[in-house]
Formats: sequence, structure tokens, C-alpha cells
Amino acid sequence: MILQILFLIFPIYISGEFRQSFFETSNRSEGDKIILTAHGMGMDDANRVVIPVTNGHIPPLPCVTSNAGTHPHGSTFTKNNFHYTCKNGTAEVVACLADDGSVIQLGRTFVRSGMKHFCSIQGDTVSYKQESMCYENGMHYNVGDSFRNGSFKLTCRESGIYVEGCYMQNSFNDLLMSGESRIENGKRHECEIIGPGKVRYVVKMLGCNHEGQQYSTGQMWTHQHVRYQCKNDGTLLVLGCIDEGLFIELGRDLLMEGMVHRCYQVNTTVFYHKFACERSSLAECVSQSMHRRARRYAKRVVA
Repeated sequence: MILQILFLIFPIYISGEFRQSFFETSNRSEGDKIILTAHGMGMDDANRVVIPVTNGHIPPLPCVTSNAGTHPHGSTFTKNNFHYTCKNGTAEVVACLADDGSVIQLGRTFVRSGMKHFCSIQGDTVSYKQESMCYENGMHYNVGDSFRNGSFKLTCRESGIYVEGCYMQNSFNDLLMSGESRIENGKRHECEIIGPGKVRYVVKMLGCNHEGQQYSTGQMWTHQHVRYQCKNDGTLLVLGCIDEGLFIELGRDLLMEGMVHRCYQVNTTVFYHKFACERSSLAECVSQSMHRRARRYAKRVVA
């Protein structure tokens, strides 16, 4: 008895996932037959398919696939994200399938629900992939795309839309990054981060507001013996204390004609203190004043 074995490999898409092996035998007692197994399987595989050959005629062959069953010639079937058709033993990809069942034709892209689906062909290989997209004001954007929405520069990222910064007022190109501020033309421009993923663009006229009054940059004024000046950034600068034309720098004490003048700060509050003292030195006057205050405080606590 003579046994002849012919090993045939049929081409297929998807990197040979459904490539098949065919074994043809010639045996006088059993007759001719073809044994089909999935790619990588031997002739004794339990899922093999045996096809008799009559008078040398080979019928259309089914597709024997690994983990996807056996499919007759001309039928279609689906596995993972691919749709196949069986052509005489060769399973060919005819389309890609999204997770929601949407069909993407070969070589095409498809956008739905913020996802971009690709069904690409390279040689004999079909690949499917999906990428996140961003949707803003009726437009879809790919990951990495930057675009403008009002005063903000936005970028599409894998995690969603990210605010890169703020465009300055009446400008097309000048950009403040998130958290940055800039002073121009008497105005402060702020691209303020107010929370995770939240940015606010604010334009403020330079100047200071103190006790309900507005002061311009550089302007000086006195309130309850304390001398202030408005800084460029809108904050207050305490210059010192003043009383009847006498100026005392902040943090300084002065003894003049039996009167002590003190200008000092406790935490964020500035105090001006004036009192008579007959001591010979400023240090003794200040020490005496502090002891008096301590005694008064102790009496209030006891009471």
C-alpha cells in the first residue's frame, strides 16, 4: 500500500489566524479523501474534517478554523472584531466590526460616540483598532488636536478635553498657560485654575480696593494713622504710620518730647500706638507699656 501526503497552505488575512492545513491521501482500500484541520493541528485532531474525493473531483472546501468552528464554502461568520467569508477553504476578512456591532468596511474609518474606528489593510493583513476622540461644539477631534473655544485653548487627550491656557483679550496668538498671569496696559490678565479641569479667564483693572475705596497703582493714602501705597499687582504696601505730620516707619519706635510713637504689625494687622512716657530711654518706655498691657490683659482674664 502506497500512502501519499500533500501539504497545502491557503493564504488568509489576519496574520494567518485562520490559515488551514490540508492533507490529501490516496489509499486503494479507502479511496481518495482530503483531511482538513485548523492551522497548526495534526491529522488526528478531533475537529478535523474528512472530505471524500470521487473520480478525482474535489468539492468546494469548508473553512476549518481554530476556536471559531467549521464553516461551509460561501458562508460568512464573525470572530472578535472581524467578519469573514469562506471561499473554498480560505477564510477572508470582508469587514471589521466595532464592539457595538457597527460595520467598518475594509480600508475605511468610522466615527461614533466619541470613538474613531479603523479597518486597515497592509498586504495580506487586516487590522482593526479604535481611538478615543473628543467632541466639542458639534466637532470631533483626534487625540493630540488643539483648538480654540472662546478664550480658551483646548487639547484633546486620551482622558478627554484638557484646558491648555487662555487667550488674552482681543488677541489671536498671545496665550497664558493655565495658572499664569500677566500685566499689560494697566490690566492684569489671569488664567486661573479654579478646580480639576476647570480654568477661568479674568481681566482686572490694576489698582487697589481698601475699605470700600478704589485707589490707582502707586497712589498713597492714610487710614487710621496707617500709611498705605497701592502696588502694581493690586496688593497693599504698608509704608508706616503718621500722626500730625510725623511719619514713623513700620516696625520703628520713636520717643519725642515725652511722647512715644510706635508703628508695629501683629500678624496681618498694623497698629499705631501713642502714649506719654517720662522715662529717660525709649527701651524703658516700650518695656513699661508692654508690662501695663500684660497686667490689663491678666485682669480681664481673671475677671
